[in-house]
Amino acid sequence: MAIKPTEELPFSEDDLTLIETVLAQLTEAGRGWVNFTPEVEMGHEPPPRNLLATIFSARGEPVPLATWTPPDEPGHRCTLGIEHGSGPKAIARLIEHELPLEPGWFKVVDHPRRGLVVTAPATADPANVVWWLLAASHALSPVPLTGDWLAKIYRN
Repeated sequence: MAIKPTEELPFSEDDLTLIETVLAQLTEAGRGWVNFTPEVEMGHEPPPRNLLATIFSARGEPVPLATWTPPDEPGHRCTLGIEHGSGPKAIARLIEHELPLEPGWFKVVDHPRRGLVVTAPATADPANVVWWLLAASHALSPVPLTGDWLAKIYRN
């Protein structure tokens, strides 16, 4: 049974105020998460992957899916993840795009199929966290993105 989001919020990268507020609320609650799905530029939509490509490919889906999860307890760390189709060594590519991990952020996983997972201190500025997550998604996306997103918010 798939879990349905409690709220869906379309937004543009030009105004992250509402998303920053959601992250602050979830951090205060110590539970929930947000999935960020980008809009792909018209004419660049990837074709559906067949079963063999899905099973045997060393890469994830071409359209990235970014996720943010708050710390589960005070003093713990928030988690940022990006499933992407750009292949291995995502951290190295992000550094090439001048998007290194912030001081105090740590890589957990950098896998070509499962994606990139990093943690950040609970005190990290939500504006900075969201900006980095979206910018990193652009950098790791093999298809061009418009800058419009859908936030699927899970308040459990």
